[in-house]
Amino acid sequence: MKKKSLIIFIALYVTYTAIYVARLNLSMASPEMKAAGMLTSAQLGLLGSLFSVIYACGRLLNGILSDRVAPWKMICTGLAIAGISNLAVGFMPPFAGVALFWSTNAFAQSMLWSSVLCVVSSLYDKETAKKRTSIMVTSVATGNIIGILLNTWLIDQFGLRWAFIIPGAITLILAAANLMLLRAIPAPDQAAGKKHINIFTLLINREIRTAVVPAFLHGIMKDNVTLWMTVFFVDRFAIDLEQSAWFVLLIPVVGFLGRSVYSLFYKLCGNEEHKVSVYGFVVCVVCALVMCIPGVTPVAAMLALSFIYAATSVINTSFLSIYPIRFVDTGNVASVSGVMDFVTYLGAGVASACYGVVIDSFGYLPMFISWAAVSVLGVALVLRLVKVQNEEMSRQNA
Repeated sequence: MKKKSLIIFIALYVTYTAIYVARLNLSMASPEMKAAGMLTSAQLGLLGSLFSVIYACGRLLNGILSDRVAPWKMICTGLAIAGISNLAVGFMPPFAGVALFWSTNAFAQSMLWSSVLCVVSSLYDKETAKKRTSIMVTSVATGNIIGILLNTWLIDQFGLRWAFIIPGAITLILAAANLMLLRAIPAPDQAAGKKHINIFTLLINREIRTAVVPAFLHGIMKDNVTLWMTVFFVDRFAIDLEQSAWFVLLIPVVGFLGRSVYSLFYKLCGNEEHKVSVYGFVVCVVCALVMCIPGVTPVAAMLALSFIYAATSVINTSFLSIYPIRFVDTGNVASVSGVMDFVTYLGAGVASACYGVVIDSFGYLPMFISWAAVSVLGVALVLRLVKVQNEEMSRQNA
């Protein structure tokens, strides 16, 4: 059983790595798509917004479903639809077609993470599941690194369409692999039985209601770093696609390191994930202010964006991965993760639509100023969340 659990864990890690390759391809292709007149900055911002908003809504819906539906059904269906959607974008349809298929890709990808958490929590006890989850989340940064390298190479060697066709084919293959591995794992609510909490009761939980706002705020930054990083270096410093790929590669590499040492941060903060988030927001404040400095150099910009991505990745791990494990006993890991992811991507979607318009008219400075502002607010709100959590614990122990 231990060997099988390891095989399943590795398969899920590879799967979630690949799904980010099939998401980052648009970001890597965007400079050439803009140069070819296929996209404007506003249209790119709209695609980012569509992906984030649909992904957010999908995470909420699919988070609820993932508490009740066997993980293999959610994961395999999501992979299959994401694969087909990427293949369709590879045929380079007009903008309306790209928007449609990219939106479908967003919904398909929203079917995975909650069920991944459910599988991990079913394979291990609660404390071990938290440790394994802190490893699993590094697949996001791994996917970003591989996505930058692979998609840049595919565009350079074969053309734009192959940055969508190859990732699409890979996700279809992984759908078949997961179908064979996950069939025996039941839906979480079957294991929890009568202890399962319905979504409406869950949403009025005071702690969860307090947590959704800082989760929304960190979402404004996290996915917009990866959406705009390539085109920012091309526009701001006149660096070509191949050179910019090496600049932006450090961003997910640092993000990977941030997620990799999360367990250390978690331990230093007394096993309190919300305290980890406070320090993450502080790093975002400092680095966003660096990006506002006139004449910032490409190296300084690369480092600042790298640490913003790393910090938001740490915050993301706290809210979307570690915090939901607290609800494993009631079979609500998936739904809590879905709620947190919903507000995170809602923040990303609202912001990316605004940034697309603002960047066309005023450049990138307003975006970086807004990141500094929301980070300051994030510090205050997470400190409030820690207070609420302590009050709830005192009330329960009284």
